[in-house]
Amino acid sequence: MTDTRSICLLTLFAWLILSAASPEAVAAANGAFLQGVVGAGSFDADSLSFRLLPAESGKKEDLSTMPFIGFIGQHLFAGDRTQLGVEGGILFGWRSRSTSAVIASNQTVVKIDSSLWLLDLSAGVCLNQRLGSRWRLYLAAGPAMVFGEYDADEDVIAMEGAVDPAAAPAVRNGSESEFGVGGYARAGLEYEFAPLSLVGFSVRGLATNMEFDNTVDSSRVRGVQAFITFTRNFGQW
Repeated sequence: MTDTRSICLLTLFAWLILSAASPEAVAAANGAFLQGVVGAGSFDADSLSFRLLPAESGKKEDLSTMPFIGFIGQHLFAGDRTQLGVEGGILFGWRSRSTSAVIASNQTVVKIDSSLWLLDLSAGVCLNQRLGSRWRLYLAAGPAMVFGEYDADEDVIAMEGAVDPAAAPAVRNGSESEFGVGGYARAGLEYEFAPLSLVGFSVRGLATNMEFDNTVDSSRVRGVQAFITFTRNFGQW
């Protein structure tokens, strides 16, 4: 809750800056950036560590770190070296793992293939600051919506010499889908290595109210993402 409120306050602060811009700073659109991003996210471990069946295995699957790819667009419509604007983005993250556990009570082996994907949609306000002729620093914050789905395929195999091999089920499947809303804040630095083409990095914080039922802890999903950015400028800069 605290993280969500902090990001919402950052969003409100950005809107206040935008509203306070002087009439002289308001001009026609002079910047439109499209970013391709590649990176990784690390979330609260207990919120994305899933219990594995059967319960007597005592196993859990930690899917709290994962790669991300996506696109983010920025439209700057006020300012000169310091520019104000809006942005929107779509990010996709995924993680899969395979685990095996031996259940001593009935001498069976459980093989679990689990996977998790997250779809992150966001929109917010941004502040762009030119540093010299080739560098830019930007900040952004706003609301976010996150969709997630967890799948687990469990193959239970009786070991040779099991007391009751017939008691072991062949396959068990399970899935869970969740949706959450929250907010994000991010900052980045980029360098123009060729005309209208930039490369850099970005760090992003995300907090949502999304909770999965089958996790070790039903805490809300929140974490930090880091990206390498490849950006094309489609406007004047």
